Amino acid sequence: MERRPVVVWTCPLWAGLVLAFSITAAKTVPRPPQLIRCVFHNRANVTCHWEAGDASATHYTLEVERIPAIAITSNRLLNTFTCTTPDTSCTAITNSSVRYVFCVTVTAHGHSWNVSSQPRCQSGRVEVMLPPVTLISVKPVEGRPQYLNVTWSRILSVFPVSDSEIKAGKLKSQIEFTAQGQSDVQVKEVTVTHYSFLACLFRPDTSYAIRLRHSYQGPKSPWSPWSNACQGRTGEDAPSAAPALWRRVKQTDGNGLRLVSLLWKPLPHFLANGRVLFFNVTCQTESAEVLKDHGTCRDVNNATTSCSLHLPAGRCSCALTASTSAGTSPEARIWLLGASETEPPSPSSVAAIALDDSSLDVRWTAPADRSTSGFVVEWFAVREKNSSDLHWEKLNSSCTALVITEGVKPLERYVVSVKALYGERGSGQNNTVQVYTREGVPSDGPEVQVQQISGGTVELIWSPVPVELLHGFIRSYTVSYSTANQPLRKVFVPGHVCRYSLKNLLPGHYAISMQANTDAGAGEAGPFANVHISEDSQEISLLLYALLPLLLTSLVLMACLAHSKMVRQKLCQDVPDPSNSSLAHWTPKITLEGRSTARSNSSPSRTDELKTLPPFLRQHQSPVSFSEFNSISHSSFLLSHPAEATSPQNTFSQSVSNSAPSLHPDIFSCPDALFATSPSTFPHSLFMDFSYSPLDSRGQYALESRA
Repeated sequence: MERRPVVVWTCPLWAGLVLAFSITAAKTVPRPPQLIRCVFHNRANVTCHWEAGDASATHYTLEVERIPAIAITSNRLLNTFTCTTPDTSCTAITNSSVRYVFCVTVTAHGHSWNVSSQPRCQSGRVEVMLPPVTLISVKPVEGRPQYLNVTWSRILSVFPVSDSEIKAGKLKSQIEFTAQGQSDVQVKEVTVTHYSFLACLFRPDTSYAIRLRHSYQGPKSPWSPWSNACQGRTGEDAPSAAPALWRRVKQTDGNGLRLVSLLWKPLPHFLANGRVLFFNVTCQTESAEVLKDHGTCRDVNNATTSCSLHLPAGRCSCALTASTSAGTSPEARIWLLGASETEPPSPSSVAAIALDDSSLDVRWTAPADRSTSGFVVEWFAVREKNSSDLHWEKLNSSCTALVITEGVKPLERYVVSVKALYGERGSGQNNTVQVYTREGVPSDGPEVQVQQISGGTVELIWSPVPVELLHGFIRSYTVSYSTANQPLRKVFVPGHVCRYSLKNLLPGHYAISMQANTDAGAGEAGPFANVHISEDSQEISLLLYALLPLLLTSLVLMACLAHSKMVRQKLCQDVPDPSNSSLAHWTPKITLEGRSTARSNSSPSRTDELKTLPPFLRQHQSPVSFSEFNSISHSSFLLSHPAEATSPQNTFSQSVSNSAPSLHPDIFSCPDALFATSPSTFPHSLFMDFSYSPLDSRGQYALESRA
């Protein structure tokens, strides 16, 4: 009775221990590896990959068992291939055909346990990697410029796909191709049912490097390695686009014919589709009459990109085509307005800025309320000594910007213009700007010349520096001058002028030079001009400036007095009768240019008015243009000394006449006295001839006048 409780408690205890041990034992069973894939190589080996099982596994064994179609031997070891590795992949040497069925198992090994994956049995060709094939040739297909004929071969003993299977489409195939001169590689699927097949994947007249690879049917078979590369070129085709065509109207002759240069760009290779053999140009009038004058545009070869011909004055058009051995391109046509037609408007807001030393960004705004068919951007380098090439680009109507990179370099000025195209209405007007990619300082300075020296004033002139040497836009000039006893002085002159006067120079020997200045700075100085200012020249100049205004004022006043009737009566009462004097047969001339014969014959009463004049007027003869009195820069008198009276054209020296102050019209308050008529009477130039006469017996001068 006393042992019974012990038995009751012992049974549940043992039951609990057994259950706990069972649970613990179940938790410690290793997890087997999982087979992922295998790659079979015909008559070589098999490589398998798996997912690791238990973390405590130390190594793995791959076992590949070949299942023969007919059991020849019961020795299983002869058909089992193994390899051992600590990694998760392994290669077993089989030297067997992949046409057999293989069962694959992976076993994980621990310190005191082994666990295997479930065996997987299948034909070796399901996961076979075919060996690389040999590419024999790649040839063009006549009449089919986008095709290539690819021929290949294989080694029968190692290629586990029969000819009948190939013909039945058991292969999946890809080709890899690269166009000559390009780096991008393309891979495309192709259908291969024979050892020669056509691939339609290419551009005409293009050389390609091609490789080929296969895989056996089914998703598990990997791609074979690529074959060797083989070169092939497609055949030519007709150009797929028209050349870009433009024109320049050079000149018009006396018959109204316009000399026109047609310009075009070579077709890029991907549009030419072959070697362009020649271009064909035809021009016609608006009524479709074909012009027979071809100029240099007949038989234009493939190396030419321009030609010239004469076109009539009316509206006309020219067409251009390019031809290869396979055909002719579409037609490019441009229209030229008639000589009397008004050009449509130009684009607005044209601007060009430098992006770097070799590129310009050009932008513009399309004409408002006008439908355009495109735009043409032209640019060329500005040069004085040698002509430069014209560059141009034709753009569609949606483009309002262009980055110029062709023919552009720093320190050179470019003219950039934009024209709008209006289809059959021709092209519009130019909108032009000038620009540099990068400005620099001028490499030479202007050659300054002394135009005139008057006292302490030196008038300088110069010619602009050749544009090839400017390297920038001229903002100003620097005039530098110095003498032995004075420091160097500089004067800045605006860049648009080409004349300047240095004033108030003290006597001495001066060296004068000039520099041209751009935004980049001051350029090199030009050649020196040497000027000598003497004290005598200053004194003479000052004397002339002082006396000449008095002399001219006296001349005008005396002329006014001579016209006054009262003065003539008071001062000229004793003038003898000209008919009784020794000058009865002498007649001075007054030539009135521009007057009609009727006017010159209708003024007899003016003879009396000019009978008496101040004596000093009789000592000189001076041709005077009335129109010159209305302009400061053209007013002057031509005077001579009495001893030189026989030469009517003698004048002051150049330095004196140029230094004389200009005569303002207000000085001549009495023009009627001088000309014996109103200025309005002479719409053209008036020349008055004052000749002196010999003295009569009474010691007075007599003067006849003839209108």
